[in-house]
Amino acid sequence: MLPLKARLDLRSAQEKMTSGLFSKLGDGTVLAVDVAELPIDPARAYEVGQRIAASVNRARLSGYLLSVLPREIYKRCCAFLPNHSRHYVILPEFPGSAEGYNGLLDQARTRLGTDCVTLVRGGERRADGAFLVETRDGEQHRLGAPGLGPDGEPIEGPIFLADDVAPQRGDVRHPDAVFVHKAQTVSRLSAKVPAANGICLNYPTGIVDPAHELLLEARDTLRDSSLSPEAPVFDAAMMADAELAYSYLEQAEMNATGLALTVRKQINGKSFNNSEITMWDVGSLILGLLAAVELELAPADRIYRRIKKIMASLPVIQDGDAAYPPTLINVRDASIERRGFDACDFARLTSAVTRAAQHTALADASSQLMGKWQIAGLMQGGVLNNILKTRIQSSYLSHCAHYQTRVLPALGQSETRSPYREAFAGETVADRTVNLLYTVDKIGILPTEPLLLEYVELGPSAECAVLTDVFLGAMKHHFDQTGQLLAPSETPIDTAPWFVYQGFDLGHETRWNVSYRKGREVVFEPVASSPYGIFSTKAAYLWYAVRPCRHTRKMLDMAQEHARIDGFGMSSGLFLDGYAQMKNHADLNTNGIVLQALAHLKRRTR
Repeated sequence: MLPLKARLDLRSAQEKMTSGLFSKLGDGTVLAVDVAELPIDPARAYEVGQRIAASVNRARLSGYLLSVLPREIYKRCCAFLPNHSRHYVILPEFPGSAEGYNGLLDQARTRLGTDCVTLVRGGERRADGAFLVETRDGEQHRLGAPGLGPDGEPIEGPIFLADDVAPQRGDVRHPDAVFVHKAQTVSRLSAKVPAANGICLNYPTGIVDPAHELLLEARDTLRDSSLSPEAPVFDAAMMADAELAYSYLEQAEMNATGLALTVRKQINGKSFNNSEITMWDVGSLILGLLAAVELELAPADRIYRRIKKIMASLPVIQDGDAAYPPTLINVRDASIERRGFDACDFARLTSAVTRAAQHTALADASSQLMGKWQIAGLMQGGVLNNILKTRIQSSYLSHCAHYQTRVLPALGQSETRSPYREAFAGETVADRTVNLLYTVDKIGILPTEPLLLEYVELGPSAECAVLTDVFLGAMKHHFDQTGQLLAPSETPIDTAPWFVYQGFDLGHETRWNVSYRKGREVVFEPVASSPYGIFSTKAAYLWYAVRPCRHTRKMLDMAQEHARIDGFGMSSGLFLDGYAQMKNHADLNTNGIVLQALAHLKRRTR
């Protein structure tokens, strides 16, 4: 997981590891290796490591990941990586002159037999067991058990006190070992430990890691006053937005089923509508209607009758012992357009139906619908599977999987797995956050939903709260750096390719990307420069509803100023290039979620 300029497949690249292979890598490049691909035999692993080390321009290899790896694979890694040990010599005080300092440094290097020596002062041992030392330039370093401190700052190590280390102790063969010498004078230093015999940069090598960088960046950005929590506001303008969003649900309604057109587009007075609906959009429709009840946009009885009609119209596929709603149906008659099963969309529908069940008037209809579903046969190892045209596919490695674990217990599936929950492990919040960010990157682009929908519908889990902090901090950081206001989410658009996915993308060189299909090809482009970069209307409303502050209010103001289509609904979004509206283009999911966000916001102001 790194924004690498080149990703290496060890199996195919071992024989090609020449200086030419690495010649195009720029300064600050990190070499990351999938540890699972290393030979199990330590001797063979070391051979591979030496080949890479000999090929890389050493001045450009500024670091590698190790501290975040599980301890049980340290030995394998250490055999692979060349020794990168450093020696810190703690002195009472630094020499007063540069000449004296350089002379003392040369003596230390000669005495220890290595150039990897840093003269420091201090040596205070902190509560976490790390040593705090300071260089002549005033730079502070923490030395100890490698990894992240409770505040997210890196700790270099592992640390070995030189007086306690025997020359050939096996546990010091660690590529990032730090040897600490406490000495009144350099003449008393004893070279009792192995010298660094590989890459030596002669200065501490920090963790060059985007997840760690993002953690520190978000922590600093979240201190900005524009992100300080403010009391939420629900005013007349927001009520007008709710009325406009609800008008979409009314105008798009199909009398026979209660369902709604999922996309509406008007050009020169002619309408172009999408009459196919996923279970995700059915869920957004029901949740939007429930929000309309809460906002008192129409008589509750009328809305309840429509929701009952929707529930009664939904088809169920009988597949052996399993029974489930199809992937795609027609809104006009609820006929099946595409067979199959989408676990993520089903979770959204389930969330909607379980919330509807809390309304007395809908309790029986909700119970009857959920009683038709039999998904136990679709569960495998705690994961709900997707059913595609030709195969079964696990839904585990998706950003919906965690949302599913919050929803599926309502259907009796309490032993469900979440990649977020399983990654959110470690002794400190910093450790847990970095591990979670690795998993987020492995899954792919992280959009606003279902992350913030969990907040609105279920209340935030610990994992959701952490990711929301990081996401918000990253959006604000992007704004500070570029002046571009983001509100990323997946959304339909009014031109080919018609639908785009966009959001936070830790694993690419650019942090915010848009993804779409071009024929069979999946294209990734930076949101900032892509013609399909979109400011999502629903994302703007969700962010203000969940995290009201000056910055999210700025996002909301942008949507209120540019996304309203009077008499039609809220536009799906704005093109980031100039924040021009998608003219006369609105969709069900956007308007349903805008209603959800506004109802949540009004609820918070009571």
